[in-house]
Formats: sequence, structure tokens, C-alpha cells
Amino acid sequence: MNNFHYHFLKTKKELSKAADQMREIFDMTADKVITLTEPVETDIVVRDSPQNAILELGISGQYTKEARCIDVYLDHNNTHLKNNFETEVSRTLIHEYMHVVREQYVPWEDGTLLDSLIAEGLTQSFEIEVQPDLPPSIYATAFTEDELQDLWDKAKAILDQRGWSNDEWFFGSDSIKRWSGYSLGFKLVQDKIKKSGLKASELYKLPSKEFLI
Repeated sequence: MNNFHYHFLKTKKELSKAADQMREIFDMTADKVITLTEPVETDIVVRDSPQNAILELGISGQYTKEARCIDVYLDHNNTHLKNNFETEVSRTLIHEYMHVVREQYVPWEDGTLLDSLIAEGLTQSFEIEVQPDLPPSIYATAFTEDELQDLWDKAKAILDQRGWSNDEWFFGSDSIKRWSGYSLGFKLVQDKIKKSGLKASELYKLPSKEFLI
């Protein structure tokens, strides 16, 4: 796949063993995500990094626009990852590639809280668009409707807030539960999808505030 350049860090034998399988999964997934969105040349760096993987999944990802790079972190000893390897590797690429294409039009790395909520809502909505037979990710549906309303009431006053303090909405703090921003963003984007009849792959260029209309 010419748009993606794969780099597997070779300091861990476990990663070397999985590299060929991951390339196949990445290539298969790339065909889908690029067809639905657009091609953006991207480096994908894969490393064995349990401390950066989501405990419940055994994997996580991060996109950095300046480097145009998706970092993928694996915990090869994680039971969930072992049992769902193809699903989670594919889901991670789908999620992070939506960040890639969204960032070309609506920068969110240094954006507002609303930009971050919508960016994450789009990634999770894109996951189920590409993998419709799978349930939404655990971080997309971590709260009840009443809890989401409470989160929205709290977020409304600071949607234009920028900076590191937005991180607590996604990773948790003393006052905000972990994954709040992911689940709230998913709801906001899903509401827009239901109202507009459009898919995440048709909405990723839309300014964040238009998701509230």
C-alpha cells in the first residue's frame, strides 16, 4: 500500500513474529479506509509498549500531524489482544486514520474541547462504519444516557477551552471519569449521523460547531 509506510521496531522478538500478520491486516484495512475517505501518505510505527496500550484492549494508537505518523502500541501478553488480534489491530488503524483525514481540514491537536470531542466521535463512528458487524468500542459506550446528559451539561460551558486540561475528558481526573470525552463525542457524532443521514466518512470535513446544529 503506497500510502502507508510500515515501521516495526525490532527490539522485541514478539513484535517481529507478528509483523507479517499485521502488515496483512493493515493492507486489508487500508483498502477500505482510503476508499471511503481519501489517500494521505502516512507512516505507521508499531512498537511493543504495554505501558501505552489500553489495559482492556492490549493495544492503542496515536496520530501526530507534524510527523504524519500513526504510532501503534501493543501488549503482546494481553489476553484480550491475543484473542481478538485481527479485530483490534484493524480497529486501531480505522480509528487513527480518521484522525489523519480529519486533521487535514479541522485541526484538533491544538483545538478546542469541542474539536476533540467531535474528532473522537468521528473515529469511533468510522470504526462501526467500516466494521458494521462489530459492536462499538468500549470507550464509545461507557456511560448511560443520563450520565451522558450530565457530561454534556458540564461540557457545554467550556467547549471553546484549549490546552492540556482537555485531556482529563478522555483519560480521567478526580472530577471527570475516564473515557467521558470518548463517549460524549460518540453521542454527538451519532446524533448528527442520525439527523443528517450521512456517515462519518461523509462528515469528517465538517467544522466542529456544525455537529451541534
